[in-house]
Amino acid sequence: MILRIQEVVGGDLTAGLDGAARAQHAIANLRTQVADYSIGADRLAVVAAWQGRQEVNVDGRRVLVDDDTWLVLPKVQASVRIREPRPMHALTIVFRPGMPEEVLGSLITPEDRLLEDGEVASNPGLPFVPHLQTHDRSVTPVLMFIRRHCDMGLDDPLWYEEQLSFLLERMLMRHRHLMARARNVPVRRAATRREILRRISLATDFIHSSYDRPLMLTDMARAAFLSRHHFLRLFKHIHEITPHEYLQRKRTTVAARLLRSTALGVEEIVKVVGFDSRSTLFRALRRFHGITPRECRHALDTPAFMTAASAQA
Repeated sequence: MILRIQEVVGGDLTAGLDGAARAQHAIANLRTQVADYSIGADRLAVVAAWQGRQEVNVDGRRVLVDDDTWLVLPKVQASVRIREPRPMHALTIVFRPGMPEEVLGSLITPEDRLLEDGEVASNPGLPFVPHLQTHDRSVTPVLMFIRRHCDMGLDDPLWYEEQLSFLLERMLMRHRHLMARARNVPVRRAATRREILRRISLATDFIHSSYDRPLMLTDMARAAFLSRHHFLRLFKHIHEITPHEYLQRKRTTVAARLLRSTALGVEEIVKVVGFDSRSTLFRALRRFHGITPRECRHALDTPAFMTAASAQA
């Protein structure tokens, strides 16, 4: 059995269900402008969004999930808020209790647990952390496949069980890819390396959630709890581009999406995404996507946010 939710009126997605229903997966597949709901700390959840943004409050942070990102919530309390001028597509998957451990138990290797020099991770549970992930070729196709079948009204518990198992496998692949990127950081202890990756992830969450504001290197370094010098050096080791380039790529991708999907003028889009001038937008579009605003407006597909690292995933 699987609980498919087409609308929410507030509260925990799985609160108030009877014992049998609460033991199943819950998938909220929403087409809405307004929604408020929470996700309990007893389940693994994944949050994704298209044509709009879901605002998620987790660990005392405000994180925005949009077309460029998806968010994993590894058994942490979170609240979700949607306030959009147009209907957006919001997808939240809450796995049934125990299922992620069942699926990944035989897949997680000692290398996934082992840090380095004989150290073992203190948390023997799931390896995921509550940070935004950029779309890639591993997890994203599975999310979109599940969303498409929800849209069609498919009601086949076995099919969803299989797809969610596959999704967990792809999420583990993504996690391993992130750990491989962290090996670019020149430190001896893996525990230190993972802490650096965590802090850089805080900064990328901040960039994806605050790109429309004036952001300086100091602001991004502060989000990572690092000095400017160390933040710049470590960010380049992990993402292979500077924080400013990452920010400009994010702004450019959102601008391209607005050009493609709305009637907003270029000047208005420049202000919405945080660029300082039309010429900055034009240069960034050419650099990151190889197109002009006019070509973008008439393109068949919207350019995707893609870092060098996520392109390889």
